[in-house]
Amino acid sequence: MPGLSTFGIAKKNLQRRPWRSFCLIMAILLFSFFLFAGSVLSLSLSRGAESTANRLGADIMLVPEGFDPHVDSILLSGKPSNFYLPADAMESVKALETDIGIAQMSPQTFLATLNASCCSYPVQLVGLDYDTDFIVKPWLENTLHRKLHDGEIIVGYHVTGWPGETITFFSKNLTVAGRLEQTGMGFDSMVFMNRATIAMLSKEAERIIGRPLTNDGSLTSVIMVKLRQGYDSVAAAVELNRTLNSKGIYALFSKKFVNSIGSSLTAVSWIIRGSLFLLWVLAILVVALIFALTFSERKKEMGVLRALGASRSKLLRFCLSEAFLVSAYGAALGIILGGVLVVVGSPLIKDALHLPSLLPSFTGLFLLGLGSGGAAILTGLFAAFFSAFRASRVDVYEIMRGA
Repeated sequence: MPGLSTFGIAKKNLQRRPWRSFCLIMAILLFSFFLFAGSVLSLSLSRGAESTANRLGADIMLVPEGFDPHVDSILLSGKPSNFYLPADAMESVKALETDIGIAQMSPQTFLATLNASCCSYPVQLVGLDYDTDFIVKPWLENTLHRKLHDGEIIVGYHVTGWPGETITFFSKNLTVAGRLEQTGMGFDSMVFMNRATIAMLSKEAERIIGRPLTNDGSLTSVIMVKLRQGYDSVAAAVELNRTLNSKGIYALFSKKFVNSIGSSLTAVSWIIRGSLFLLWVLAILVVALIFALTFSERKKEMGVLRALGASRSKLLRFCLSEAFLVSAYGAALGIILGGVLVVVGSPLIKDALHLPSLLPSFTGLFLLGLGSGGAAILTGLFAAFFSAFRASRVDVYEIMRGA
């Protein structure tokens, strides 16, 4: 066909058989879609778990006995919760400071806002002791580059509010001093302030609900403990539990919490990888079968092209060009649909799995898209190569005798 390139002929052929082309494109589309979405999900979970491990710089977390599941929900989802340790919890832990090797300890206060006219929206408020905090303060100060003043807050990535704006909690107007970068954890849905500010809000909360938040006036929800080098967090947690459980204090060593996330992540990652491998095998088989049937039906067409002077290498390039176009169309559509799923469905998937998730940057997503698209195109070419090679070896004289 003078005037038409190899790709031009391949494109005409795809247009001539729309249903066959549609089936081939759909096979590649599904493969590239799940490959891209699965890769993004796996990487997001890995980054989320790494972020969680980095943020939990404490060796031990002390929480009210029976409330340790709430720590999971707060750190992973930011679910608003109220729970408090006994008022003398800090003194009780300090009494064991030398025995278990405590290097640093810092209290945190959790206060769940109300879904009422007193508050702009329900979120988890966290009060920090700036003099002793070693968990949150370092990355808060990376955002603000100074201490938080009374009446100021720093909002998480998913909380609406920009520096200089005012947000109302429990009828008190607070100034947004800064916003945090995304962490993939419940921190993204929290609001941070100093202890003086959260004490003020707690009094206002008690006035609004008409009762005290605690029986003993405690304003400590969690105590973060860091041990001196060489001390075992498991042994320290066991000793704390032996001594303090009778007072309603429970020690949760953070490595157990991080390891539980890691175990869940490992299981999910293996499921994703196994599914992607099976999908890859299935895609190769399906695409190879469709191409085999396609080229088998077109023996006469190949014979005519050979009779017109097309070489075997030309026929092979023609068949692979068709496979390339099909794979490119399917891969491009699959990546686009996968991108839409990632943007829209990522929060839903995160909530369903109850695991920290942190999406890659735009550059990372772009590179993953290129990689997934390239893998899909190579898969299509690989699946079509054997059938294309056989089609290029057609015997023109045998075809003519059969005609």
